[in-house]
Amino acid sequence: MQANICKRQTGASVTSRIQAFKPAGPVAWRRPAAARCGHKQQQHVQPCRAASDQQTASTPATSAAAQEYVQDNEFSITKISYGSILTPVGLVLMIYGFGAYFTLLPGTDISSILLIYGFPMSILGFALSYAQLEPVPCKTTRAAFDLRSSQMTDIQKQIREDTTRYRYGDEKHLDEALDKIWKFGRQGNPPKKMCPTLTGLREETVDGAYCLTLEFASKLELPVWEDRQPKFQSFFGPGVVAKVLPTEQGVDVQLVSDGSGAGRGGGEKKDVLPPLMPGLKARQQ
Repeated sequence: MQANICKRQTGASVTSRIQAFKPAGPVAWRRPAAARCGHKQQQHVQPCRAASDQQTASTPATSAAAQEYVQDNEFSITKISYGSILTPVGLVLMIYGFGAYFTLLPGTDISSILLIYGFPMSILGFALSYAQLEPVPCKTTRAAFDLRSSQMTDIQKQIREDTTRYRYGDEKHLDEALDKIWKFGRQGNPPKKMCPTLTGLREETVDGAYCLTLEFASKLELPVWEDRQPKFQSFFGPGVVAKVLPTEQGVDVQLVSDGSGAGRGGGEKKDVLPPLMPGLKARQQ
């Protein structure tokens, strides 16, 4: 009997445990009201986050549009390397002339003419290729391009045109201008080997004004450049404000148009004649 009673008690306890874990009804399996409200709030928050992400993504696009660079499609014969044209043409004429002279190629009658023109042309092409100074790259923003006609001074235009074309016989771009500003080799000034090198140009806007930025690679310290800031402004003026900014490779010199209109429309300056007597100012034609 005791065994039967234990079995009955054990069965009763198991049944009670099952009933304790059994859900009271279908309502017990529903999600709590707080969880459902939280899910709805998340649904409302997601569109707000998407809108903020779109605004954040549109901000860089706007700044990128403001810094959009335009290509310089202006054609100029000075942007063509004469050495790269004369050298291959002269070599072709000279080689064909030798072949025709030794009857290896047709045209024996004109072989002498080909040699006469081909030999000096190739020599001249080699000389120009050796002495040429390649143009520096120039980046132009859309806003600065639109302000060229209204704010660019004559000196800014001359700098851009002289440095973005091939030059022959010069060691560096703006070599003479830098020599007059820095006066290299003189007492109290840096040596000639410390002369900065122009590596690029940027046409941009600073506070809504046209700005031509000269990128220099230099080992000179920033305080030395800041001491020459008034000389940069007076040499490349009038009508500009010079600013000196440090960079990783050296220094950037910004020539910002001051909006006064000075230095514009002056036309091409004539050659400067020597003074009549020592101590007098130089004459102009």
